[in-house]
Amino acid sequence: MSVFSDTLTRYIEHKNIKVFSLAKYCNLDRSTMYKILNGKRNPPSSEVFEKMTQFMHLTPIEYNFLKETLEITQVGPDTYYTRKSVENFICQFPDQPATDITGSSFSPDPVSEQCQTDCISLVSQQHIDYYVHQMILSESVHADGKIAMFIQPDYKFLFSLLASLHASASLKIDHIFCVGTEYAFTKDHQLINLKYLREIFPLYMAGLNYSLWYYYDRIQSHYYNFNLFPCMILTSDAAILCSSDYQNGIFIKSPDVVQLLWNQFISYKEQCSLFFRPAPLTPENHKAVIDSMFDTFYDQNDLIGIQPEPCLTPFFTGNLLHEIFNYDLPQADAILAAAEQAFQMNMVKIQNEQFLIYSTREGLLQFAKTGLTDEIPEIFYHPLTVEQRIEILNGVRQCCETGVYRFLQKPLSHLPHNLHFCIRGTMGSMVFRNNTGQIIVLNIEETCLVSIFRDYLEHMNPASYYSTEKAVELVDQIIHDLQDNRD
Repeated sequence: MSVFSDTLTRYIEHKNIKVFSLAKYCNLDRSTMYKILNGKRNPPSSEVFEKMTQFMHLTPIEYNFLKETLEITQVGPDTYYTRKSVENFICQFPDQPATDITGSSFSPDPVSEQCQTDCISLVSQQHIDYYVHQMILSESVHADGKIAMFIQPDYKFLFSLLASLHASASLKIDHIFCVGTEYAFTKDHQLINLKYLREIFPLYMAGLNYSLWYYYDRIQSHYYNFNLFPCMILTSDAAILCSSDYQNGIFIKSPDVVQLLWNQFISYKEQCSLFFRPAPLTPENHKAVIDSMFDTFYDQNDLIGIQPEPCLTPFFTGNLLHEIFNYDLPQADAILAAAEQAFQMNMVKIQNEQFLIYSTREGLLQFAKTGLTDEIPEIFYHPLTVEQRIEILNGVRQCCETGVYRFLQKPLSHLPHNLHFCIRGTMGSMVFRNNTGQIIVLNIEETCLVSIFRDYLEHMNPASYYSTEKAVELVDQIIHDLQDNRD
């Protein structure tokens, strides 16, 4: 039996469906239908599945549940829920400023007020929150502040506090966490590693000097199986060791002990790897960013991405690039040469069928309206004229005809405007505008995360994007509207 056959059998019994009548309606022989009911095979086509649901008069909820069980049976639960987790991450991309909780009020701790000891026992999460709040806010205003965390990104108070900091530019945050070596999901079937990513991403949005380090292990055994105080939070003059449920811990002020814990953290960090490598996309930093995205192996790898607007840079070449470029920038000639080479490499990928971009009609409409693309900071170029926009749109149209560019439908038709995700071979990058207005390129160093995003994009359900004909029609309509407005 399978989860699909179990559900189908339950519906048949609940609705008093005759198996013979159902088989006849679906143009199947009785033995084939019984094989489906026994979990020995799946419906031979989507048309048969639709006929089965029509005959049983399923409600929308019943239909969606049965369809989900079929997909789970076809690809396996781990793959199905991993892909759904990726889709949920994309749809709920955490690109908004965090709620400011730096001013949260706590009742004074009577133990700390009455006792001047260097070690205080913490006996509740509120108790731990109190000391975390004091430590982080105090450190955030130091001229050379530093925070270190050896902890999973499931302590919401801590990460919300960090994301809402108005810290000095010199505050440095290092964070070590464990990446699971096997599929692990929450009770609502969300992939834990992606859940963690959603929790830490607001720190990058906040523009903090935040470095994320990782190591591989079994999360459950490392943090939850009788391990005494596996979590650690450090500042320059204090430390907290606590349990993985944040209900018990120790607050430490002894300089010798705090230094001992810092030495231990540094030794751990030396054995870990960077998860992300962030870089601001600025005129001063253009070479490092372009080199990281267009490395030596770029031409050997395919490129697949998802973003609100189609990738327009392949068409920013030749005279057009020279016409829109901002020559007032420092190092203008070097930036122009590097951009021209990179954009031409993208066009070669399109011609070699190594390029696939999922985007939205809304994103293309925004470009048609403004002449701007979020792929490139506005400081680098001037808005495109209507004629230039039409030229670009004709290039997009050709890519839609070949299937290189695809326009998303529900549930992805309204992508968060700040999401640009790109995979090149085993490398990946996220491009977004942080809360200070800077465009950040976040290169992904951890290959497992890249692989699950690649798997999702390579196996995108065709029902999630428009047909080639419809995509061409959408672009034609936008071009037509621009021409009408110009005239």
